[in-house]
Amino acid sequence: MRASRVRTPALWLPLGPREASALARAAGLLAAVSVAVAVLVAVMPWAMWTRAGLAFFLVALAGGLHPVLAARRRPPAGWLVLDHQGVKTPGAPPLVVWAEPFGVTVLASPDRSRLALAFTSAQATRFLAVRVLDAGDAAEAPSLFARAVSAADADLRSHEAGALCAADAEKLLSTLARRAPGALDRMYLQDASGDPVVLDRGELRVGARRIDLSAPLEWRAFVFEEPGVHAVSVCQATWVRQGDGEVVLVAPLGESSASLQGAQDARLMQSVTGEPPPRELRRAVDRLFMLPLRRALDRAPRGSRPPSSPVLMPLGRA
Repeated sequence: MRASRVRTPALWLPLGPREASALARAAGLLAAVSVAVAVLVAVMPWAMWTRAGLAFFLVALAGGLHPVLAARRRPPAGWLVLDHQGVKTPGAPPLVVWAEPFGVTVLASPDRSRLALAFTSAQATRFLAVRVLDAGDAAEAPSLFARAVSAADADLRSHEAGALCAADAEKLLSTLARRAPGALDRMYLQDASGDPVVLDRGELRVGARRIDLSAPLEWRAFVFEEPGVHAVSVCQATWVRQGDGEVVLVAPLGESSASLQGAQDARLMQSVTGEPPPRELRRAVDRLFMLPLRRALDRAPRGSRPPSSPVLMPLGRA
C-alpha cells in the first residue's frame, strides 16, 4: 500500500501596510473617558461600596481594553501564500513553482528602507516589494540585508500596497532556502536577443559561453557613449574574460544610477571611461541585475594575466 504524501501546512504572510484600525486610534480616548467616568462615580452621593465597586470596574475596564484595542490593525491588503505548489498571491501568476527551477535576487534602495525580491525563471521575472517598518523590523531580517544588492530608487519595481515587512521577507527567504537549495544564488535572465544569461551552481552562462566562477577570470567595469540618431546614450558595461573567451554585458546607465555612488555596493559601480565595445561581444541585460552579476564575478578568483583585450585598451584614459 502506497504511503500518502504528507504536505507541509501553508504559510500565509500579510501584504501591505498594517495601519491602526479606527478603534485603535480611539483607544486612548476611550480609556480616558472610562477613567473620567470612574472619577465622577467616586463623588456621587451613593453608598461607598457602590461607588468604589463601579469606579474600580471602570478603571480596570480602561486598563484592560486599551492595550487590546490599541493593537488592532486593519486587515492586510492581501496574503502571500507558500504551499505545496509554490509561492503565490491570490488572483496573480505564481511567483514560484516548486517544480520549476527559479532564482531569487534581493535588491535594495541605497538607504535600505525599501527592498524588492526579484523572482527569475526561464519564463518570467516577477517582483515582490518589501517595506522596512522600523529598526525593530530590520533587526529581524539579517539574511535579507546581507544578501541585498543596491539598486536606484527609481529602478525598484515595487508596490507599497502589496509589500511584505522585512521580518516576513526573512521568513520567506528562509523557507525558499529550505525548499529550493541554491535558489538564493541563482538568476535567470535573457539578453536583448532572447538568449539566456544564467547564474547557477558556480557558473555564469551567457548564451553559449560558459564562465566558471571557481576558476580565475578577469573582469572590469566601464562606461561608454553610444551615438544614436538624435542623441548620445551613456551605457555601463562589464567586460569578462576567461581563457580565450570574452563577453561584455551592457545596460543603459540611467540618470538614477548616480544615487548609488554612496551606496553599500559603490565599489562595484566604480568605472572608467572606455570606447564602445565590439557589437559581437555585447550582451544587453536589464540594468537592475548588473550589480548582482558583478558581485558574483567579484567573488571569483582573479586571473594573473594583464588585460590585453582591445575592449580594455582605452580604459587607462581619464
